[in-house]
Amino acid sequence: MTAMTALLGLESRGMPVAVVIDGPAAEAWELGKEIYYTRVGQLDIGCANCHEDNYDTMIRADHLSQGQTNGFPSYRLKNAKLNSIHARFKGCMKNIRATPFAEGSDEFRALELYVASRGNGLSVEGTSVRN
Repeated sequence: MTAMTALLGLESRGMPVAVVIDGPAAEAWELGKEIYYTRVGQLDIGCANCHEDNYDTMIRADHLSQGQTNGFPSYRLKNAKLNSIHARFKGCMKNIRATPFAEGSDEFRALELYVASRGNGLSVEGTSVRN
């Protein structure tokens, strides 16, 4: 699945992100937004605490993003493979000592929809390379 997403990202490179968030997607978008702003884990951190309050800060040799998905999937040098956005969500949740949702779960799909919508109007940049 990640390889197919990478191919789509490559073919879409430069096109504007245009995520539809109304109609049938509205309920999932609201759930994703709720997850994004909810503090969880032993460190009591939510996505917004890093990606809104501290974006562009260096973290693990990379600039922290503003919380968009236009560069995914991402080839991570540390594990020498393509990583999906769900794998990144899982890694973030583990880093804050929270129990992550399962990759492909309704929760991660809703979070993916919300985070992708934050990039509306930006150019698709996938596949990216990160440390």
